[in-house]
Order: sequence, then structure tokens, then C-alpha cells
Amino acid sequence: IQEILICSIGTKTIRDAIETNLAVHKELRRILEKEDPSFTNGRGDEGGWAPKLKNEKALELSAKACENLGFTLGKEVALGVDFASSTQWNEEKQKYVYERAGFVNSSEQQIEFAADIIKKYKLIYAEDAVHEEAFDDMAELTAKFPNILVTGDDLTVTNKDILTKAINTKSCNAAILKVNQAGSLYDAFEFAKVANQNNIKLITSHRSGESTDSHIAHIGLATKSKMLKVGIVGGERVAKLNELIRLSEHDLIRGMAEI
Repeated sequence: IQEILICSIGTKTIRDAIETNLAVHKELRRILEKEDPSFTNGRGDEGGWAPKLKNEKALELSAKACENLGFTLGKEVALGVDFASSTQWNEEKQKYVYERAGFVNSSEQQIEFAADIIKKYKLIYAEDAVHEEAFDDMAELTAKFPNILVTGDDLTVTNKDILTKAINTKSCNAAILKVNQAGSLYDAFEFAKVANQNNIKLITSHRSGESTDSHIAHIGLATKSKMLKVGIVGGERVAKLNELIRLSEHDLIRGMAEI
């Protein structure tokens, strides 16, 4: 699993959502330090804590951080997961190989693996739960979980033609938007247009190794994105969050999106 995300689904304002997310992040750090005294507060390229944990333990501790603060998963906050399954997919073996965790999944087992995590941790968001060419498998998950964001990133790569294929095969109900993945602002907005015309919910996202530029806050708003995926700690993350607050103070953001 590449990322575990915290979504503030019970808050009414951008400021409250940021404060909730930050509180969970801080509590998780406290738990990680207690769980592993050798944890040095290391962060990954996308701003999240990067402890040496297996998938299940990382999910358990993330849920515990929410519960310790009095939140109920699926009510005030919810977890999301970027499975990044293409990184585990072995084309030659036609299997998902989880070397660190020590197991191998067939395509059917991968669907079951993702579904079990979605149900157990009441996920609101599941990104790239199968590999980037598995449109039929993604369609199965989308049909199985219509009330959460079954999201394509590697699946759709901010490309309107590939998104159209995903729409025709019902392979997702949400998609990541990354401007520099599309290649131009025009292409990103063409992608957003196709998504919005077909009820595909958009998540405007940062990239690995972000800068302090805050423009994606504006892009998220302009494309009617339901979420902005930028992380919470570090100057490159805070820049986007501060820009969201400024936009809300100018009455450009009114309340929170319904997922």
C-alpha cells in the first residue's frame, strides 16, 4: 500500500477539515513513536509518515489514531487508501507480488484483498486497487462499492480518452487529476470536462516531491473537485492548505463537498 489517507467527512468548513486532519496526523505520530522507538518521524515523498510497518498494522494504527481523538470511522472522519497496485503487478507471472508482506495475489484475490480492507476499515476512498490495465476488475469493485470513491489514477492518467474508456466500462466513479500528468492546463481541463459530464468525481492531486506552489488549490476549485489530495505536514503541503483557507475567506468555497 502506497498511502493511507485521512478524510475529514464530518466537518463543515475548510479550516475545520484541516484542523481535524492535522490532529489525526499528530496523534498518529505519537502512536508510531510508542509502537516503534526507532521511528525517526521520517516522511515519504508525498508528505505522509513513513514507518516500517506491514499493511495491516499501518491501517490498524491509522484507525486507532482517529478513535483516540473520539472520532468514529465513517462518521466524522474516514480512511482512504492508495493501493498503487501497478507497482505490485508482475506481468510475467500475472500476479500481484507483495514481496515485503510475503504474499502473492491472483487477480481474483486482489479484488478480495481490496474489498476486505474497504469493508474492515470503512474506507471512503480506494485508489488503484488493481493494476492500471485491469478495467474489468476495477468495474467489479466499482459495482460492489457504489457509495465510496473507487478512484483511478494509474488507470486514467489524467487522459480524457482513457477516462472515456473507463466510463464506458464503468471502471471507476472517481478519478485523480494531475496537471503535469496531462501535459498542459488545457488537457487537464478537457479531462475534467469529461469527468464532470459523466458524474465522475474528481480529486485534484499533488505529485511526489512537491514544490511550495499553491496553484492546484485553484485548479481543484475550478474543476469542481470533491477533494484536494495534498498531505498535511511540510511547507509544500501547508502552502496549498493556506490557499484553500484564503479562497474560503473570499467566499469562493462555501461549505464542504458531498461525497
